[in-house]
Amino acid sequence: MLKNWWLALLTLVRDRSFLVWCLGLPLGLATIFVFMFQPLERLTVLEELPVAAVRPGDGAEGEAFRDFVDALSTGDGAPAAFSVSWYDSEQDARRAAEEAAAKGSAAGNGRAPIAVVSLDGADVSVDLAPTSDSTVELEQSVVVSVFDGWAARMAAAGAVAGRDPAALASEAVAAALSGGGHVDKVSLTETAPKETTAFYFALLGFAALMSAQSGLMAALTLVPGATGCASRITVGGRPRSQQLLCWLSASWATSFAGLAVCLAYICVAASIDFGARLPLVVLALALASLMATGLGGLVAVTGPRDAGVKDGILTAVTCVGALFAGLYGEPVMEMANSLAREVPASAWVNPVRQVMDSLSSLVYYDSLAPYWFHLGLVAAFGVVCCAVAVVRLRRLRRESL
Repeated sequence: MLKNWWLALLTLVRDRSFLVWCLGLPLGLATIFVFMFQPLERLTVLEELPVAAVRPGDGAEGEAFRDFVDALSTGDGAPAAFSVSWYDSEQDARRAAEEAAAKGSAAGNGRAPIAVVSLDGADVSVDLAPTSDSTVELEQSVVVSVFDGWAARMAAAGAVAGRDPAALASEAVAAALSGGGHVDKVSLTETAPKETTAFYFALLGFAALMSAQSGLMAALTLVPGATGCASRITVGGRPRSQQLLCWLSASWATSFAGLAVCLAYICVAASIDFGARLPLVVLALALASLMATGLGGLVAVTGPRDAGVKDGILTAVTCVGALFAGLYGEPVMEMANSLAREVPASAWVNPVRQVMDSLSSLVYYDSLAPYWFHLGLVAAFGVVCCAVAVVRLRRLRRESL
């Protein structure tokens, strides 16, 4: 029995459909997603902004400016917002920024300065480095906003001091002039999800259903008359139940292995972190493999015996399911989410959507109740398909064809 299972596993793994549909296509799409979404993810996370600052002169304004820039670069217990390089003159700062940009060398955090900041009397001057990168332009707007805000507060402090110097001693006035308030970052979930995470989960659902090709091939190996091998197995002396268990379990193993490889690649390439819930992700993929095996077996034992037609049916079901899971872009994702909200039953009967939602529940919810709900639907779908396929396959005999 074990030897037959091993031979069935090797047969499925060596098949071209497994290498193309279960590994090649999902990994290729994942690679495309990584290169597509990296610029978008850079826009959502601002790193330390490299800035060249000119040392101010002596005086109250110069001391306040120096303290403000030092606070931005040290972070005061929090991650630093700026990476500041000090220079004696504006010409030196601009020259250093131009040389760093030309050489592609570092300025503090590995990047050339994106702006030169100097204090001219009571006014702050921000000279932006020329760029065509939209991400750098966004960072430069942050630099301008920060120093404009500081200049406005200094001007307000000067106006208050001119009218009523004693008012500066008030805690309310001091808090207003300092920019007031402290914000603590709180995460409601165990890990911080990215905006593009849903597309990778839809891709895993798509890969799960594509692995149904392995279940289709395994079941066709047992359908009398489908192939020469199937005809010989049918008239063999081994019980039909053992044949079914051998081939379908081998199909499940190949499907699960393919999904595990896709998951590992996505976690590393796209930096998706499930934290302590990673074993639950593996469980979800294991049941998704069961669902794919059952679906492939169900298609194999029903309808016409032409293998090409059955391949087309599975491909059509997978592509339509991926469409209503939002795999094909942000507008499609919005359409799929709207449809799922308005007609929840449309998502319940979509196996790709259920795999996607079971994984999303682990990231977007602190409770596991939504996860078990979606996982239950996946498991029920797989058990029903496997049961129907087994019953139908046991009734197929060579003498009845």
